[in-house]
Amino acid sequence: MKTTFHLSPKGADTAAAGPWASLAGARDALRKLRADGKLTGHATVLVAPGRYPLSEPVAFGPLDSHTTYSAASGTAETVFDGGRILTGWNETTHAGRRAWTLQLPEVSSGQLNLRSLFVSGQRRPRARLPKFSANAHDGEKTFRLGAMRFPEKRGLFAGDHVFKPADGDIQPWPSLHDAEIVLLHYWVETRLPNPRLDPATGWVSCARRSVFNLYESFNPKLARYYIDNLAEALTDPGEWYVERSSGLLTYLPLDGESLADTHITIPLVTRFIDVLGHAYNRGPGDIGDPHGARPVENLVFTGLTFRHADWYQPSASMLPHDREAKLGVTDVPIGSAPQSAAHVPAVINFNWARGCRFEANTVEHTGFTALEFGPGCRDCAATRNTLQHLGGGGVKLGGSELDGPPADRTGQVHITDNTIRHVGRVFHQSCGILLTHAFDCTLAHNEIAYTCYTGISVGWSWGFRETITRNIRIENNFIHDICEGVLSDNGGIYLLGVQPGTVVRGNHITRVTAADYGGSGIYPDEGCSHVIIEHNWVHDTQGGCLGIHFARELVVRHNVFARPADCFAGIGRVESTIQANLIHNLFIGPAKSLYSGAYKGDVRHGFETDANVFAFATPADLPPTVHPEWRKDVPHRLDFAAWQKAGHDRNSVVTPIRFRETATSFTLPKNSPALAAGFKPYDWSVCGPRSL
Repeated sequence: MKTTFHLSPKGADTAAAGPWASLAGARDALRKLRADGKLTGHATVLVAPGRYPLSEPVAFGPLDSHTTYSAASGTAETVFDGGRILTGWNETTHAGRRAWTLQLPEVSSGQLNLRSLFVSGQRRPRARLPKFSANAHDGEKTFRLGAMRFPEKRGLFAGDHVFKPADGDIQPWPSLHDAEIVLLHYWVETRLPNPRLDPATGWVSCARRSVFNLYESFNPKLARYYIDNLAEALTDPGEWYVERSSGLLTYLPLDGESLADTHITIPLVTRFIDVLGHAYNRGPGDIGDPHGARPVENLVFTGLTFRHADWYQPSASMLPHDREAKLGVTDVPIGSAPQSAAHVPAVINFNWARGCRFEANTVEHTGFTALEFGPGCRDCAATRNTLQHLGGGGVKLGGSELDGPPADRTGQVHITDNTIRHVGRVFHQSCGILLTHAFDCTLAHNEIAYTCYTGISVGWSWGFRETITRNIRIENNFIHDICEGVLSDNGGIYLLGVQPGTVVRGNHITRVTAADYGGSGIYPDEGCSHVIIEHNWVHDTQGGCLGIHFARELVVRHNVFARPADCFAGIGRVESTIQANLIHNLFIGPAKSLYSGAYKGDVRHGFETDANVFAFATPADLPPTVHPEWRKDVPHRLDFAAWQKAGHDRNSVVTPIRFRETATSFTLPKNSPALAAGFKPYDWSVCGPRSL
């Protein structure tokens, strides 16, 4: 019985046994073959090189189990393309600059709400003021709010949809109603559509409200913002704007671009693939599982490219109801999730799936997150993929919490050897990898770089309640160029809530920055407990190498913490119990402080530290342990002798250390005093994706 089939740009979906022409055609034909008894067991569909247009997402269900869609051998790309290359441009000028224009009737008729444009393989920005881009060079090109209605409302969730710009920043432009105000504050971006300026008062009101108050962060500065999709801002080469009423698309080409050799693509879809099993009568079919689940099993995609997808502003109603009521603006929806772009969907989705794999694929130029393993996924994997140039994040993973439906629990998912770069291009708070509620998962050997927020985020429960998240192995990842100064309160690796059995081991983390505060290498946030943090090489961070908010029972050992702009290790809120034990770590300066406490408690009561190695000439050369100057209940500065007097680092060693450092490795000589003191080295050259 035939079990290998073919998909080809020259195929026909009407062919009974292939070669077929489309992914949906192959799916439907395989369903029929199975229903007719002509196919049993696992089937493989070899996809010939070429371009396969996608005009809508392709849905797979339990009937499509036990199938592999694999790129056939060859050097050419196998591309499922959600975009359309535009032709028929007119050469003209706009505001004195060279311009290309094209009529799009589907826009004027309301059939297409175009938000993305890709030119020769690059995302081009919509016209905006100022000329903000989500990168380390342009992150400061923003406006700052001029005033807010209720400056006394400093509660975090005291969001609003009304603000006053600084003089001259916003004018009564004819296209303002079609623009979006994008706030950058705390650890989120918030998109506020349909702004309306009252010329008499100078105040602006929007159709959505900010999730948080209108301050930059926990300081008196007001939030930053930029105006996206403003026709009057169409001034710089590389920008574009489409007029909704007429459907006129205008693009200002870069120097050197010509119509003869420039491909301009618009996306026609927002998702590529939806793999959806059935759970407790949510879907059709005969359901026999005691929990009411009928998953998709052993569905595999390998060697394929998925390219060009647009975005929309998804629903973000995620605030507790009591907070919604207290805000007094319950008729106005919020403009973002409260963290990590958790409301943003993915273009490749797996829900209620078992044994499914996504291997050696490329997902790029999307408006949303690349890949999600959602509720009810077990024993699934994403390996050796390239996920890049994404409006959202790289991978999102999670199901129900302990008090949620058992059929929705997600675990045993392995995210390994992926390259995840240039994420959060639209939804800036997106993470390279976001794991919310899941168990027994592996996040290993990934490269994560060029984000606007956090690299890897694990956990989704604030405080010390029991959670389903546990036994997460975060190991041998190469995480660099994180946040790029766009948002705050971030980390290379961010951990939240109680998660026994989680291990953060052997990761190389460097160049983590923040817009206002944060930029930690490893960041255990609210309630993080029962985690081992060992053998990580963390260096050149804006914040602390280890920045704890409040936590319990963290073991921090055999790490190299080097050259933080702030402290080697700090605690924001000291609890009544020891938060972390730091032993056998190697500290290499310079640093602003040795250890630090922040807004509550005494850092001397938060850490237990001993048997560490400080790579300084003498104890007098060590930076002090500090508390904020504004606090009067604790000492502002403690020298090393005072720190030791408090019972810390009494067996630690202060001595110069020789080492060899490259871009990917850190080594000590065999006679290093660090080794004699008990520090155990690690081979960080293995971090990042492994070659076959």
